[in-house]
Amino acid sequence: MKNITRLIGCAYLAITLIAVVASTMLGSIGYAPFPVTIGPAPEPVVVTIWYGTEKKAWLEEAAKRFAATNPHQGRRPIQIQLVGIGSRDISLRIASKDWRADQQPTAISPSSSIWIELLRSEWAARGNQGEIVSPGQSPPLALTPLVLVAWEERAKVLWPNDTQADFWQHLHTALTQDSWVNVARQNGFAENSPEVQKAQNWGPVKFGHTSPLTSNSGTQTLLLMAYGFYNKTSGLTAADVQQAEFVTWMTDMEKAVPQFGDSTGTFMDEMVLRGPSQYDLVAVYENLAIANIDNARRWGNLKIHYPPATVFSDHPYAVLNAPWTTPEQQAAAGQFRDFLLSRPLQELALQYGFRPADPNVPISSSDPNNPFNKYQSAGIRADVGQQVANPAGDVISALLAVWQQQVNR
Repeated sequence: MKNITRLIGCAYLAITLIAVVASTMLGSIGYAPFPVTIGPAPEPVVVTIWYGTEKKAWLEEAAKRFAATNPHQGRRPIQIQLVGIGSRDISLRIASKDWRADQQPTAISPSSSIWIELLRSEWAARGNQGEIVSPGQSPPLALTPLVLVAWEERAKVLWPNDTQADFWQHLHTALTQDSWVNVARQNGFAENSPEVQKAQNWGPVKFGHTSPLTSNSGTQTLLLMAYGFYNKTSGLTAADVQQAEFVTWMTDMEKAVPQFGDSTGTFMDEMVLRGPSQYDLVAVYENLAIANIDNARRWGNLKIHYPPATVFSDHPYAVLNAPWTTPEQQAAAGQFRDFLLSRPLQELALQYGFRPADPNVPISSSDPNNPFNKYQSAGIRADVGQQVANPAGDVISALLAVWQQQVNR
């Protein structure tokens, strides 16, 4: 009996040793006590997402939470790679297959749907076959309007009555002054007032926005300028933006911009890093303003101003029908999209200052940490009022062409 027991024990040890060696060389080969399958571990399905940088914090946290769910496509684990790029650059680089040092994208999430349409048209214009993005297959992930963010004490000089009347004309007048002192005087502050005394040290008014040639927010800023000049919210035409009086008016404003940023997220970081010496006011997304209110306090308080009619970014998510993407990658990218649109992740987007795409997630709530409650004193509000209409593609193209010719020489 002892011999039989010893024989069984030796056989078990031998089998275990063989399993360990085989596992080391080939991967696991069965179930407990040998819990692996024959062959190497499955390679992950890598999903590379090119996205507008204003979503950086939210998407990075979302990717961590997604990874924690141990997502798989079939037997293969899913790995998310995020690459932040300016929204217009996303479209132009994909259409021209300009990868540089970046991984080829499986999916994209620019700031606005206008760049999805630009990609589709540029893709076809360059002779590429098929639809790079299928119509109706780029749902919005979140919403955010364009706002103007200013240092509070300077905003009080620029808009002493916090008025919305003639918003862009009023800003144009300020930007064409030689100094903040003249702005203060023009807005009715007495020569011996604290405002005029402080303005002595501020120099000229420094306005900032990103380059419309690379970034969505820069394009949106020009669009709102054009609508503001003509005092309308729809019906903007290519002839309007090419009209000489508008071109001169717009160029005068752009002379007050010290430098045009490439991407809105990094641009807002630059304002907070350098303080009022770099910019007095900038045009950025509402969510970036919310994210930086606390960080900016070392320089002073920020004040958020909503133009009387603004424009929203809808942050679409599109899985690419590209020759370099596999069916597994496309399916995995779809899983991450569905994860981003789930209620918990939409509620997380709210905490990062976005307006959820899911209408069932309310913007306002009794939660004191809700940014739309927490930062009301800084000017954040749930109701943004009127919106301008997105013009046809030829209007955007004409506007960018004028800007490139007159400003970005």
